Amino acid sequence: MTRSARVRVVIDGRFVLDEADLHRRMVASLGYGPLYRHDLASLHERLAAGDPRPLCLTWTHAAAIRLALGRPGYDKYVAALESIEAQDAEKLWYERFVLQIYEE
Repeated sequence: MTRSARVRVVIDGRFVLDEADLHRRMVASLGYGPLYRHDLASLHERLAAGDPRPLCLTWTHAAAIRLALGRPGYDKYVAALESIEAQDAEKLWYERFVLQIYEE
């Protein structure tokens, strides 16, 4: 079996304008293409299905993302991403989704 290198996606919250912008940035990094629906349900569906793996998604300046999405929206995204991370917790490193959130 061939193991691919970990995909690292870093989203700098200082440049996220709103939810649509967050999706544009992630889609560009993940290569989801024109049929991706740009919403939380689609993101969760793709990531929960293991597309791509291994993946390390990092949000820096998370307070700015929280401001751009609003607290309820931000909390929904974090909960969805954390549920995917928990689902993958027992998998081997090359099958795992890892979420890192930094306030600065």
